[in-house]
Amino acid sequence: MNIDFSKIFNDFYSDISSMLPNIITGILVIIIFIIMGKLFYTFIGKRIQKKWKDTIISNFVSEATKWSFYIFGLIIALNIVGFGGIASSLIAGAGISAIIFGFAFKDIGENFLAGIILALKRPFEIEDIIEVEGYKGTVKDLDLRVTHLRNVEGKDIYIPNSSIIKNTLVNYTKDGNLRVSFMIGIAPECNISQTRSLITDYLNQNKQILKTPVPNIIVQELGEFTTDLQVLFWVDILENKKLPDSYLGHNIRSKIITDIKEILDKNNIEMPSQVIEHKMYRENKFEVRKNE
Repeated sequence: MNIDFSKIFNDFYSDISSMLPNIITGILVIIIFIIMGKLFYTFIGKRIQKKWKDTIISNFVSEATKWSFYIFGLIIALNIVGFGGIASSLIAGAGISAIIFGFAFKDIGENFLAGIILALKRPFEIEDIIEVEGYKGTVKDLDLRVTHLRNVEGKDIYIPNSSIIKNTLVNYTKDGNLRVSFMIGIAPECNISQTRSLITDYLNQNKQILKTPVPNIIVQELGEFTTDLQVLFWVDILENKKLPDSYLGHNIRSKIITDIKEILDKNNIEMPSQVIEHKMYRENKFEVRKNE
């Protein structure tokens, strides 16, 4: 049996030639809808942000609008090219497709739904400092799949939205109040009451420290080399975030430790380092001789 490859090629070329205008039109339709999706993404995002001042909601609505244009443009392009049956089958078989895609893209679906829950429940806002599964950082963005954090080292962390829903979330800036603490070790012979009084006076005069809850200095331990005091105070992290290089009160904490060190030095209150004595013992060697 002889196969006429020339005829097959000519038929294929003829079919492609007849479909070429529709293919070009379909491609143009997809490009147009992609452009429209991007334009509406920007337009709607700005409108919602301007009206509601809500970055998270504006991101979600903009993303949903953009992808709606992409999908709608693809369906129209398939109909133009002559694959309308495929588009109709996709729409008609949405139930079966949903089951298939549900298994194939389970994680994507979970993250998408989790993102919607986060956008509605609002456990955090953009620029809040949160911690999830040991990852701590400032919230930079929340989209349909992931939440974008930036930690104190400047590293970008992308956490799946479903992980945030399933695990414990710590928001350090929700109510604005943050407790800051550090330890001070003074010499055992130093007066504890005087030391506490000096530190308390300084904390009460510092405008960056909240007056309520009241700052406190607690004696933690009477050690052999030092008397350990824990300094506790509260700051307004929302106000603190406006300061440069601010992260969980670290800039305030550093400044206060420096100031207290200078105050204690001026009042001759020593903060000795712990001295550890190392002793080395030479191993005694005994020689055993047998009497002959």
